[in-house]
Amino acid sequence: MTDSKRRRLIQAGVSVPLVGWKLARAQSADRNLFAAERKPAALVAAGTSLLVAPRRALVIGNSSYGFVSPLKNPANDAKAIGEELKRLGFEVVAALDLPRAQMLEAIHAYGDFLAREKAVGVFYYAGHGLQLAWRNYLVPVDAKIGKLEDIQAKCVDVNSVIEGIAKAANPMNVVILDACRENPFPEVKLEQKGLSQLDAPQATLLAYATAPGNLASDGDGANGLYTEYLLKEMQVPQAKIEDVFKRVRLAVRRKSNGQQLPWESTSLEDDFWFIPPPALQKIALEEAERQRAALAAERERQERIAKAQQAEAERLKREAEAERERQAAAERRRREELERAYQAELERRRKQEESDRAYEEELAFWNKVRASSAPAPIEEYLKRYPSGRFSEIAQAQLDAILAREGEKKVEIAPQPQNPYTQGSATANTKYKVGDSYTYNEMDLYSRVVNATFTMRVTEISEREVIYNNGQIITDLLGNPVKARDGRTFSPNQASPQEFRVGKRWSSRFTGEHPTFGRFGASLEFRIVGKERISVPAGTFDCFRIEAHGESTGRTGVLTVANKLWVCPERLRRAVAGEQLRTFMGGRPAASERIELVAFQQA
Repeated sequence: MTDSKRRRLIQAGVSVPLVGWKLARAQSADRNLFAAERKPAALVAAGTSLLVAPRRALVIGNSSYGFVSPLKNPANDAKAIGEELKRLGFEVVAALDLPRAQMLEAIHAYGDFLAREKAVGVFYYAGHGLQLAWRNYLVPVDAKIGKLEDIQAKCVDVNSVIEGIAKAANPMNVVILDACRENPFPEVKLEQKGLSQLDAPQATLLAYATAPGNLASDGDGANGLYTEYLLKEMQVPQAKIEDVFKRVRLAVRRKSNGQQLPWESTSLEDDFWFIPPPALQKIALEEAERQRAALAAERERQERIAKAQQAEAERLKREAEAERERQAAAERRRREELERAYQAELERRRKQEESDRAYEEELAFWNKVRASSAPAPIEEYLKRYPSGRFSEIAQAQLDAILAREGEKKVEIAPQPQNPYTQGSATANTKYKVGDSYTYNEMDLYSRVVNATFTMRVTEISEREVIYNNGQIITDLLGNPVKARDGRTFSPNQASPQEFRVGKRWSSRFTGEHPTFGRFGASLEFRIVGKERISVPAGTFDCFRIEAHGESTGRTGVLTVANKLWVCPERLRRAVAGEQLRTFMGGRPAASERIELVAFQQA
């Protein structure tokens, strides 16, 4: 395609930038090319490492296809996204209606920049896309496809693009694909609609305009439905990036009456904001200035040493002066460290008080709306707290309410043969009276069985499952309300509504023990992988959930490290679990494991 038949490249400038549940044999490594566990992130002030990094975006919009009617909105969407990212401090390369050779050239240059400058990267594509043999492809404007074999040679392989970006080893990447439209080649019969599910590689958020295996609307307005809401939510100050996409998902779902449901996969471990909180921005600028001053001081020290070596007669004098200066600097540093430690403790206390207030406000709001049978109050909670401590429970309740009102929610297309994802699942809440689950409770290390107990469903209410005539109570997701030792719990979310590798959520709750009194806990959860484990009840392919945090009570503050193995496709209860609690000095306080022995489900 000649220059007169395509739009030219447009470039923008630069701006400054558990309830506690043995490790088991893991799933085969070739199941997911991107599922390797990340090394722990460096300890820095929350979010500042990403704020001081340069920002780079590649935005592509393909509308003018010569072999099919032009798409209305991809060019508009790409222009709007490019302008908004530029306003948010990104150096933007925006390109419209590219043939395959220029798409590959732009993508290669983008990856080189990320690797060289270690920038935060955003890749956005709007236009036609399709899947073949579980791999996704972007369609250039010059693609001419007459048979399935042409797709690989004449389109752009998304999986290869993401692998190339991942090799840049830059701090963070966002990949946005608004490419889930109707097959533009009706003469070529594809086995699946839309795009295939793909797990995000390290330090990446991968976003689709709609769920894998489904289609997205090109839209009736100036922008597509997905990009319309993405532009809106990117402009919300102090919104974390994962919250931006959660809000977009909710808005598009409601606007389309459940017919378009955006989808994300994330492996991010650090927080990122398009518009960061002012306090963090200030810290980032101060850190950059501190590093500059440190480099200047080092250069000055080296210059002093060089001058000292010019005159042997002055060596001893200069050494003595340097030693005195070192000691004075050491004393200054000691005093500065003491001052920083004092200020850090004041800041820790302030943040704890702020966190406590925020929790109480969220809990009060949730208690106000949790009994609602209408969608609006639950939606209001999810809009205000999209990653809240009760958001999983709220999402499950909203699904149930909307289902009763007739919404037919789209489902993620089956992925059993997809080699690029470990899949996803929704919590199984279809309990029946008579369901029963028998567990062995044992010491975590010796595996000596201390007790065997059975949980039998004797009653089911609208929001709770009652076992053993009230001895044990949980909500429909399996979160504890009352334990068999008599403990009771405030609303909590140890079990999610949706399972996928990389998912994170938080929970904070209080409880009452009949003997030891009031206790509390604050935990961070993550689904770290998919594993096949064997227990007395059989062998199961499970999601492994890990939780870390603290609990408080009469014995003081304990560190909590829990693991839980769940197979929602087959069981409504957990397959196995481990709980390890330690005192602050490292002495164990509790080490337990449970394993499923037998079960019966209607």
